[in-house]
Amino acid sequence: MKTIKKIGLILILIILGVRALAQTKAIDSLRNLIKTESSGKQKLNLIYELAGQSINSDTLLPYIFIANSIATVSKEKFDLSTAAYIRAYYYIRKNFVDSALFIIDRLITDYKDDKLKADFYLGLLFFRAKVFDRGNRYTQALTQLYKVVQEAELQKDTLVLIQAKTGIGWVQMEMEQYPEALNWFYKALNTSANKKFYKNYGALYSNIASTYNSLHKPDSAQYYINIGIRDARENSNLYFLATSLSMQAKIFTDNHQHALAEAPLNEVVQIRKQLNDPFYTVFDMSNLASYYARNNQAQKGVQLCKEGIMLATKSGLSSQLLMIYHALAENYKAAGNMVDYGQTLEDIIKLKDSFNTINSSRLLADMQANSDAQKKQKEILEQKLNLTQKNYWLFGSALFGLMLTAIMSLAFKNFRRKQYIKMQLALEEEKRTAAQSVIDAEEHERKRIAADLHDNIGAYASAIRADVEKISDSGFEKNILSLQNLQQHSQEIINSLRDTIWVLNKQNITITGIGDRIKNHINKLKPSYNHILFHIHEEIENDKRISSQHALNIFRIVQEALHNALKHSNAANISFLLSSKNKIIIKIEDDGDGINDIQNPDEGNGLLNMKARADEAGFQMEVISFPGKGTSILLQPATTN
Repeated sequence: MKTIKKIGLILILIILGVRALAQTKAIDSLRNLIKTESSGKQKLNLIYELAGQSINSDTLLPYIFIANSIATVSKEKFDLSTAAYIRAYYYIRKNFVDSALFIIDRLITDYKDDKLKADFYLGLLFFRAKVFDRGNRYTQALTQLYKVVQEAELQKDTLVLIQAKTGIGWVQMEMEQYPEALNWFYKALNTSANKKFYKNYGALYSNIASTYNSLHKPDSAQYYINIGIRDARENSNLYFLATSLSMQAKIFTDNHQHALAEAPLNEVVQIRKQLNDPFYTVFDMSNLASYYARNNQAQKGVQLCKEGIMLATKSGLSSQLLMIYHALAENYKAAGNMVDYGQTLEDIIKLKDSFNTINSSRLLADMQANSDAQKKQKEILEQKLNLTQKNYWLFGSALFGLMLTAIMSLAFKNFRRKQYIKMQLALEEEKRTAAQSVIDAEEHERKRIAADLHDNIGAYASAIRADVEKISDSGFEKNILSLQNLQQHSQEIINSLRDTIWVLNKQNITITGIGDRIKNHINKLKPSYNHILFHIHEEIENDKRISSQHALNIFRIVQEALHNALKHSNAANISFLLSSKNKIIIKIEDDGDGINDIQNPDEGNGLLNMKARADEAGFQMEVISFPGKGTSILLQPATTN
């Protein structure tokens, strides 16, 4: 039986190798042309074309030296620029983002006003956007892509226009703005009626498929991903093929066709390794590891995740590192290894706290509006130019007409000047109002943070002071318990500070993020309460986002409820439920003694403070308790979301 499995594995690797070999025909053709070409300029152009193909960095490196040698001999500006551009391709494949940006920024400055090299300048702008995206600088990438769209429209470059619109959709898809992303993808798809522009552009189809899958429309997703895979295979494009296969596997998995997902996932990882692309290799390792976790192959998943973590750390891929850690947590949980699962959750929280790639959706909307305004202004200027030319030929021979036109023009300019002054005054007033609103919001947030620190850290600081006085009066040897209390209170202060910093670093927090924080807190409590069983249930179908302030209030309520149950209920079982479907439901329940006087919150385990926090977060808190039958605390939105 083992021999049969080995033979099967060998056959799979042979098939993958043959397929990848067939897909490198275009690259091999270019390499042969470079080898036989005698003209230095033509050879340089061929190397530039090769750099844009699906070629790994190690294979490209020797051609960089050839390109530099040709440019050094010719000493022509454009040859030197082409050689520098090729080096930028190499740097981005090695994930040296800053080095690639240094070269591209210098070239953009050199060719910004060169009308004879307008197409080269457009390529530089687009490449710069790709570099920003590769470095997870989404806001900068989006700004650059809007510039590419404007320049491509001026040059009437249909292919680049399609690619730039697709890039904008990609960034918005990464920001989980799926309707806006789909809108830009269809703008790209409808840019031209000539289908030749889309024949070798699988990225557009795979992105449309990904967006439809996120919107829970599997039939549309499957239709577009099949187009992307077909085109990538026909055109021997390994990058697009890997992207499309990865998305196909996700569609299969999301629609419970798990058996169909393993083959494309394995093929993707093999292709990524062949291309020597660490960024997407780690990405696809994460997908394959998640598949193993859900299909009873957790040990394989753990091994693959550790390999991915080493590669991501070595290559400095912070965003991919977070993804591979999530996959590792899934596999530890599937294997029942709760110790390593808890530690991995801790690592994920630390990564999230340090990894700040939050892009403001308001800023993105402002940039898009600015781009639309500039486009409209360009159209108005073109219309004015056409009107001026027509008026010149129509009234050129009539002095009266010229004078009348001049008078009307002066009157119009005077009117525009007055309107402009009014608009500037209105804008200044709007800026003043906005600035005051920001000041008010900052003051409110300062007071809220101060109150939160006072409520939590102040209490622990008072306890530390009492323990220090006790030790000072009696000596260290007689106060081991006080020393232990000091250590515990100090740790609680650190934990409280971490919780506050957790929300300060974010604008919005997902329900999954809150759940991870609560589960981590419960895992820390378990060793101190071995006699109590904890039951955790999660039912998250709609991973909603709520404000960081509301998230902290919810977390504090759950902390207080757990603390009360552990300290006062004498319970044997404590249950925590987190549900997010049509609405958010949070429930903490124990089977302990119950609350004797539920109508008197001042003496009822801090219920008044918990209810105040619930009101501030827009939630309704209900307490159900009977003596001897336990207590249940239910949180749900005050109004249906």
